[in-house]
Amino acid sequence: MSQVRRAVIFSSITRYSVMLIGLVSMMAVARLLTPDEIGTFAIASGIVMLISEFRILGAGAYLVREVELTAEKVRAGLGLTILISWGLGFAILIVAPLAADFYELPPVATVFRILSLTFFLAPFISVPSALFSRDLKFNLLFRMQFFGAIVALVVTLSLIYAGLSFYSLAWGQVAGALSKCLIANLLLRPKAMAYLPSMTGVKAIASLGIFNSSAGILRKAVVVLPDMIIGKMGTTFEVGMFSRGMGFTQFVSETLMRGVSPVALPYLSGARREGGDVRFAYQRASVLLGGLVWPVLVVGSLASLPAIRLFFGDQWDAAAPLVAWLAIWAALRSVHWFSNDVLVAMHREKIMLIKDLVIFLLLVMGVIAAYPAGLERIAQVFMLVGFFEVFFITLVLRACIGLKPMAFASAWLPNLAIAAGCGVMTLVVRQLIDFELAPAWQPAVALTLVMPPLWLLLLYLLGHPLFKELRGVLLSFRRKK
Repeated sequence: MSQVRRAVIFSSITRYSVMLIGLVSMMAVARLLTPDEIGTFAIASGIVMLISEFRILGAGAYLVREVELTAEKVRAGLGLTILISWGLGFAILIVAPLAADFYELPPVATVFRILSLTFFLAPFISVPSALFSRDLKFNLLFRMQFFGAIVALVVTLSLIYAGLSFYSLAWGQVAGALSKCLIANLLLRPKAMAYLPSMTGVKAIASLGIFNSSAGILRKAVVVLPDMIIGKMGTTFEVGMFSRGMGFTQFVSETLMRGVSPVALPYLSGARREGGDVRFAYQRASVLLGGLVWPVLVVGSLASLPAIRLFFGDQWDAAAPLVAWLAIWAALRSVHWFSNDVLVAMHREKIMLIKDLVIFLLLVMGVIAAYPAGLERIAQVFMLVGFFEVFFITLVLRACIGLKPMAFASAWLPNLAIAAGCGVMTLVVRQLIDFELAPAWQPAVALTLVMPPLWLLLLYLLGHPLFKELRGVLLSFRRKK
């Protein structure tokens, strides 16, 4: 089994395990807390999430990308991360009451203070994680992430039952971060890890980090943007409802996409270092991801109501129409999911930042303009911006890596055909089982039984490269046995 393929497998296992634990947490929390409670936490955590993008200031990407990694570079990465992350942690403590006043929600200040603790642990999680990723040791990352997620889940649910309401979600995040910190540094310490921070050579890291972190904050802002705007213009109930719709869509899409994302930057950077065809590597990665993601999201869009009821209960029915539109947006976004990775690999961080800024500003204007027409109109704005994003990033990559739009579109045609086939089958199932009246488990079982065989059949009939990859993985496991 190739090193990259093995890395993808362990990376996927890591992400899927953590996502599964996250799903259990979401399902439980959605039934234990009200939309208003979840909305209040979503406002505070969304702001902190955006700030958190700057706490490692590109150190992780720098350590992964560097051709020759020395102890001095690791120490510099740790030093810069401590400086920025701890500084932001103190800043969050200071601005906590200001944020609470802005949203007229006193609990926001307390959530800010609790979540600030994760910033003081972040350097000792992010740097070891980057070193594991650089060496494609995703089996070690799996242990750290998995046990951290378990601890966060147990603490969150225990505190909810103890009556701490949405504060439990914040304390759960702190507990998970603490456990990952201890595991990464006491049990799985990377050989290259250095604990004496240094500020020598941080300029090279910061030059990458400013653009990389700015792009990261813009991409995350796209997801939490509605919570922040609706939180100011509307009610916590509306925030909770949109947050749940977006959260479900993100869970479904990122369960698939983030499984392979940690491998993308090392893979594309390796292709560039070794003189390989970065354009071909990018196109292949995009097509493989689309063959997995698009069918699932099309089914999720058409079966959003039973999915929401199954996972979260009837009190969240109003989120189903939002998921129907947001799933299409997520599918469109997946087309160029690796665009930032390839731009970082090609040292085009400025272009990456401009690209993400344009998309972010479009969404800001769209969400503000659409809010008076309701939450569903906001979801439709996301879908429209998704179409623009595909077109815009294709042009950017044509200029930066020589991507050929027609060849790229042609390579994507099998993905469209597979998604269409799965969508038609979903409509057939909907004719046989009334999604609105039937218990949520009935369409879920029917789709679970029908879709995987249909998906595999379509992959085979269309000669999709993902089918060859799946067959290769299966054969390699058989040989090992």
